[in-house]
Amino acid sequence: MLQEAYLSVWRRAASFDAARGSAMTWLITLTRNRAVDRLRAGRKVITTTIDLADMVADERPLASTVMETSEDQARLAYCVGTLEKGDAVLIRTAFFEGSTYAELATRAATPLGTIKSRIRRALVKLRDCLA
Repeated sequence: MLQEAYLSVWRRAASFDAARGSAMTWLITLTRNRAVDRLRAGRKVITTTIDLADMVADERPLASTVMETSEDQARLAYCVGTLEKGDAVLIRTAFFEGSTYAELATRAATPLGTIKSRIRRALVKLRDCLA
């Protein structure tokens, strides 16, 4: 690439006009244009008829779906925030990070039954908050 830029400068040296800008600007412009030309030459453009445009599905969700999801996430975040700190951590770890109850019990050095009870009570509080 650099060699091509040097060759371009050598061939076009007579076209340099100091009134239009500095020599460095001229060199950078020639090099940039050479790089753009190379990128464009390497691309393969695949074209199809415009008639097929109707058959292309837009995979993005509808704006209404995005808004509903955003509102649901905000409500859930609020409700999890109303839980006691320890219960909120258990809920986040179990349901958002995928930890098992047994893993939570081991991490917290708490009996498994206690963890299950705390999560169950927290889920009831979440259900009531979200209702």
